[in-house]
Amino acid sequence: MDHDLRLVYFPLRGRGEPILLLLVDSGVPFDLEEIPLVTWKQWKKTRQITNDKFPYSALPVLHASHRVMANEPKTFVFAETSAILTYLDEILDPTGTTPERELPLEVRVRIQMVKEASLFAVVRIFGMARSSEWLAPPQRTTIWGIVNRYLRDTENTLSELEKSIRVVPLQTDRLTGMTAAAATTITLVTQVFPSTREMLGNDGEYKRCGKLWTAVLERPRIAAYWEENKIEAKPWSITEYGTAEWIARAAASFDRPQPKL
Repeated sequence: MDHDLRLVYFPLRGRGEPILLLLVDSGVPFDLEEIPLVTWKQWKKTRQITNDKFPYSALPVLHASHRVMANEPKTFVFAETSAILTYLDEILDPTGTTPERELPLEVRVRIQMVKEASLFAVVRIFGMARSSEWLAPPQRTTIWGIVNRYLRDTENTLSELEKSIRVVPLQTDRLTGMTAAAATTITLVTQVFPSTREMLGNDGEYKRCGKLWTAVLERPRIAAYWEENKIEAKPWSITEYGTAEWIARAAASFDRPQPKL
């Protein structure tokens, strides 16, 4: 089934990055529409943020047009990163692979655990970005507690999943919402805490997380798109304290090898 896909988000990484990873890696044509924050605020004032265009009055949203049975093409608008990833997991699933919905229930639940925990970790981290000192001590210690628990629990869940599925994708595997969400969060973690890269190495405490992260970012389509579109330089959030430059300066000033909690 052919799908006409359009991702709408701010000119940020944040909650749109896992979706972008799936779309780019799939090779399926898609459009990316980036709405400047000033435009979004103006639309809110003039009540242009309507449910038919922006469900839940938020971004990202995905517009998907395809035929339903024998009818004319119909456009659907989906909101919420997790729901969009679920939709893309289904429609991008290549013929001949086992769809996620056919996996055992306990496996599907663990997959969902990793996906939801990854998305929530990003929200929690940037929920603390309210001041210029958000990445400095003592708040840095609080953020590390969030990050360490996320890495520990994700490592454990991936270990359980490994008994049933391949959690580190091969070049010939498609990406999934779980791998895209986890890779996004780990990317953010390594930028806020560069010292965690050692923990993500082959001899580190979180080696499965590290292997998954590396396997995603080294995929040819993703690597090429990221370089061409300078994704690494884009801000992570709408706050002025969530830019790549701000995070890098804080890491240079305050990052030290972190203890396991």
